[in-house]
Amino acid sequence: MSWKIVTYSIIVAAFISSHATLMAQSWSFQTSPLVSGDTTEIGKVQFVSPTEGWISVGTGGRLLHSTDAGENWIMVTPFPDDTVWCSSDPAISMSWADQTHGWKINSFGSSFGTSYGVVIYQTADGGKSWQKKVLSTTKGDMGFQIQFVDVNHGWLLYFNFSTQAYTYLKTSDGGKNWAPFNGAGIFHFVDMNNGWAFYGFGMNGDQPPFKILHTTNGGTDWAEQFSDNSAGNYNAIFFPDTNNGWIVGDEGKVLKTADGGKNWNYVTNSGINPNDRSKTVFFLDANNGWISTKDENRYGVIQHTTDGGKSWTRQTTPLTNPQGGNAIFNIYFIDANNGWLTASNRKICHFTGPTGIEENNNFPNEFLLCQNYPNPFNPSTTIGYSIKKAGQVKLSVFDALGEMVAVIIDEYKPAGSYSVSFDGSSLPSGVYLYRLESGAYNASRKFVLLK
Repeated sequence: MSWKIVTYSIIVAAFISSHATLMAQSWSFQTSPLVSGDTTEIGKVQFVSPTEGWISVGTGGRLLHSTDAGENWIMVTPFPDDTVWCSSDPAISMSWADQTHGWKINSFGSSFGTSYGVVIYQTADGGKSWQKKVLSTTKGDMGFQIQFVDVNHGWLLYFNFSTQAYTYLKTSDGGKNWAPFNGAGIFHFVDMNNGWAFYGFGMNGDQPPFKILHTTNGGTDWAEQFSDNSAGNYNAIFFPDTNNGWIVGDEGKVLKTADGGKNWNYVTNSGINPNDRSKTVFFLDANNGWISTKDENRYGVIQHTTDGGKSWTRQTTPLTNPQGGNAIFNIYFIDANNGWLTASNRKICHFTGPTGIEENNNFPNEFLLCQNYPNPFNPSTTIGYSIKKAGQVKLSVFDALGEMVAVIIDEYKPAGSYSVSFDGSSLPSGVYLYRLESGAYNASRKFVLLK
């Protein structure tokens, strides 16, 4: 049995919503600092705030870093003397739990056929300093996937191209210690317990049947949910919450679940050519999502839905070279109006939506917690708030008994106005309280989850 290594992404749903001015929706190129003649590719892109983002670079253990929403990217090389590389396609070699804690898995060597071990680079101070942990020095071992759902809980996968052996490791202490777990293919976790995985058969994992499995105990046990005997392997999986999930692949294949994988359905109206492949999928919540593909001219495009896949619209991109440069490796959106993608030939693109968000230079003169909208909601709602001075901000959800059931935000933020999406898929219907705390300020409001 062999599994094809593919991509995932993790969900962050916070954005600045201070002063909006109308502008046309568009994807546009951003400039990469990779010098002319550097043939390496870039892969995973993830933003840890509306302005700060990271991109994984394929060779040298490098990353790209931006603090201005991608207007400028700088090169970061944690260990310049190391000869390492990582896969850009699939783009699954980097993961950030928050603004300070990030991880990148690399392979010793310079390419697929020269790998001789696996190493993790990790930071706990937002990239100011890095540490490394060597996991293997075995010839043929290559690091492929790493994912963290918080600062403690993470999973990784590496593979030996000579022996076809897969190694799955997990950590509960932020990567200080790693222990084996029962892997089941390419995985995507939404919390420390709930995860999904898929695999195919054949040397490249591209032969049916293609299997989808689910774990509720962090990877200790897996239960098969779906077996797909049709042509077209899976390439990417994404769950924005414990109920709603998506898988995309070759032959125009798109699958969806709305009940945690108990039922998987083929999506036939996505607008993706049946002969084409999709390499990546990203959803902010149950409704808003993006899938990569190509149009009739072989140009890279994005299919976008705002209603959970009932309808789709096409977003064109500047990736218009049919001979190369238009294979989209990864997509990441911080909110519905601001997103980024990486593509072959080191291309970075930024999306600005039809109500493009601009920062308001007039800082709020008071703390404010707004009523959520919509209310009642099912399963997602948006909460707006303002803080008049920088500081630690915590936004929590409590049930009717006063028990905390979710922490939406717990991080340092500059003064400004913000909006954040909350998904209540894992909670029962009822009346809840959401509370904002920042310094001496404390305010609460009620909202209703109605399923």
